[in-house]
Amino acid sequence: MVTLNFVKDDWVKEKNGSRTMRVDEYQIVETVTYANGNLSMPIIKRAYSGKVWCTWINENKAVVTQPFWEYELEAAIPEASQG
Repeated sequence: MVTLNFVKDDWVKEKNGSRTMRVDEYQIVETVTYANGNLSMPIIKRAYSGKVWCTWINENKAVVTQPFWEYELEAAIPEASQG
């Protein structure tokens, strides 16, 4: 079982980074296995890839969405509510 560290709309940043980003979604991929090695019986499962898609606004005021490994992220406080 996978334990997720963040949920949609959480504020995060890269570890040792300063850019505040918002979590959009966890990346899910389809994996294929075969029952008893029988190639005529594929089993397709959806699984978490380990990546989190995050969105932020860059210095040119453009919206950027990019995947990051979950272990590279940490919780952050949004810039609007900082000091």
